[in-house]
Amino acid sequence: MVIVKPLNTEKAVGDASIAEARLIRLVNTGSTEVVTVGNATPASFTLIANTSILIEKEIGAAIGATSSVKATVVAFTN
Repeated sequence: MVIVKPLNTEKAVGDASIAEARLIRLVNTGSTEVVTVGNATPASFTLIANTSILIEKEIGAAIGATSSVKATVVAFTN
């Protein structure tokens, strides 16, 4: 089991603090959609409705998704 520590409140994926983070938790509160991560090599994945996922991304990489996807900066903890 992975234990994560939230470092901030939930925000829109386009918030500057989300782009500047390395580890984030995404929550999809709407229907299934494609999320794009703007790493040096951009990547995308499908986030199923009403699910969440932890992703590690490059610092400065923006997240592209609709307003139904919320993000929280997190860290691993013991």
